[in-house]
This record gives sequence, structure tokens and C-alpha cells, in this order.
Amino acid sequence: MKPFSTLPKDTLLSLRPGDVQVYLSSRGWSSKPYGREGDGLLFHHLSMPEVDLLLPLKRDLRDYGARMADLVVTLATIEQRPEQEILNDLSGPAGDVFRLRIAGSVAALGNLPLDEAIKLLAGARQLLWSSAFSVIRPEALLPMRTMKRVDDFLKECRFGQTERGSFVATILAPVPPEIQPPLAGLDAGRFELEEPYARQVTTRLMSSLGLVSQSIQDGKPGQLLNAVDQGVSANLCDALVTMRPPGDESCLDIRVNWARTRPHLQADVPQSVLFPQAHFAVIEEVGRQLRTRATAGPERFRGKVLSVKKALRPLMPEVAAWMVMAADVRGARARVKVDLRADDFASACDALRNDWWVDVTGTIRHDVKTREYVLSDPSGFRVVKD
Repeated sequence: MKPFSTLPKDTLLSLRPGDVQVYLSSRGWSSKPYGREGDGLLFHHLSMPEVDLLLPLKRDLRDYGARMADLVVTLATIEQRPEQEILNDLSGPAGDVFRLRIAGSVAALGNLPLDEAIKLLAGARQLLWSSAFSVIRPEALLPMRTMKRVDDFLKECRFGQTERGSFVATILAPVPPEIQPPLAGLDAGRFELEEPYARQVTTRLMSSLGLVSQSIQDGKPGQLLNAVDQGVSANLCDALVTMRPPGDESCLDIRVNWARTRPHLQADVPQSVLFPQAHFAVIEEVGRQLRTRATAGPERFRGKVLSVKKALRPLMPEVAAWMVMAADVRGARARVKVDLRADDFASACDALRNDWWVDVTGTIRHDVKTREYVLSDPSGFRVVKD
């Protein structure tokens, strides 16, 4: 057992028993009272019947810090993670913790050149921004403009203490606690919609990073050009390239420890994604092609309205409804989906009822999932009665 004095005493003494209890319970540990007058809880795990974890519940106990040190050391051994990492997870606010690790000779001593560290953090912020934006509105090239929900999320994120292990920077994204577990049998799409926005952002980020890594490993990077709805964008690729570590043998490892207060996740969301040096040239080219596809200028489209529906989009309150119109797109008849503001909604309904045509300007993109086109940034909506 590691001596108590070698772990940060102040941090150990500041650990809240309730936070530690939630952490253990979310990982399958069950407890029973231990000692007298509610002094502690004794935890057991079905997969490790020989292991006991003692959690003191009263911070005024004389050996409170020593007992917490024992618990941290044991957890580090069981989870095969550094003790300081376990301690950080137990002491920080509830949230998903991203660990950005640079491995290679450039970070062998646990530090980075200042310029490289700045690039790493700037790229990490851009990753979170692109994921937050794509949850609301996926695009091949995300517009560099402010959106309140995205800005509020980024303001809540926190930069944590750096850790040893080559060079490790930590970013915490707070997520609300889970009130009750999701219903059994909930499909992936519905599961995602049930999650709070912050958790949607973090899972979207890890899913898209996993898709980028796996596609390159499989020798199929071209499929990333059709993964916009899964969070892949030119912005995401640019952020990864910004984080590219120097040195031929270096790599970037992005790992997340999910919030102990919200343990239930989709099964296909990766917890760790590794980007070796050879991947970055491919990522840069994918980003370039996505940008090329998305930078077509706005065009004017005319067609008949096929359907109009009210929109329930709490993340985009300016969108009151959407319509599907039949229009010519690049020489072929196609279905085009267009967001409508409140003042255009009634006009679109009139056009549908009276079989009138409509005009609207925007940038066209193909939605692979729904097999229809979507008009981004629509403007100049007009009914053509003749």
C-alpha cells in the first residue's frame, strides 16, 4: 500500500464521500454499512469478491485522509490507471473528462514546447466547438459564427491540471446528473435525443473521432466525406491537424472518462481514440475535400411545395417550421428540405394549399441519411403565384 504522505493530503481530505459513493455505485460496486453510527460504507463488486473498499463517511474521522488514500490506490490498481488520475476524477466536478495525451520523444519528460501546448489546447477547443455546433446543425463546413447554446457550453468547460504520462492535458465538460436510467430497448437515435445537450456533444465528439480513426485504419477514408450527419466536418479535421504533435514517432491519444453521475451510454461510443503521425496527412485531405464541397455559393431554387410541418427544435428557436419542395438540383429533379422562419410558415402553407410555386436562396448539400437535399442558410423566401 502506498504511504499516505505521497498523495496530495489536502486533496484527499477535501474528497466528498457522496461523490466517491456515486463514482463507485456507477461502476457496479454495491455497499453495506460499516462501523458504528454511520462511520463508513463497505463496497464489494461481483467480479472481485475478494476485494473490499472502505469509504469513510465522516470527514472529521482522524484517519479520514489515510482511508481515502487506501481507496484511491486500490481503485488505481483495479482500473489500471494512474493514482493521480483517479484522484482527479473523484475530486473534480461531475462531468466528462477528456485527456489529451501527446506521446513521443517531444513529450518524454512530461512537458511540451510552449507553442505546441498552445496548439494542442486551441485544437481541443475547436474540437469541442465543432461537435457542439454539429449536434444542432451538422454541416460539411460549419459557419464560423456564434450560437448561444454552443457558446454557453464552451463557457462551462474547464481546463484541468496537467498530468504525467508523456504530456497529458485535461478538459472537463460538465454534464447534468442522471435522474433515472434510460428505458431498456431504446434505439440509438431516441437515446441520443433523451440525453442533455452537453452529453450529446461529448458523445458526438468521441463517436466522430472514432469514425475518423477507424475509417483511416480500414483504408476507407473516402467514407468520411459522407459522414457529415455523424459529426465529421472540415472544422473537426482542421482541429485535429492543429493538434498534430511534432516528430515522426509521436501520436495523439484522446481519451474520455465519462461522468460518474451519468454512467449510461450508447454501446458504440469509444472511450479512447489514437491518432498516429501517419493519420494526419489523410485527415488534412479529408478536411480539404469537405471544405471544397461546402463552399459552393448560394443558389436560387424554384419548385412546388410537397409538405410543410411545424418544427420542434429547442436548440434552434428561430426555426418555426420546415418544408420539402420539389426542385431541379444540378440537372435532376430532387426533394429539397428548407427551414422556415415564423413569417414564412404561413406563406408556405398557402403555397401548398393552392399549388403555388416558391423561390428560395441557399447553399445546397446532400443529406445521405434521409436521401434528400438540404438548403443551408435559406433566405429570400417568396411565393410565386403565377
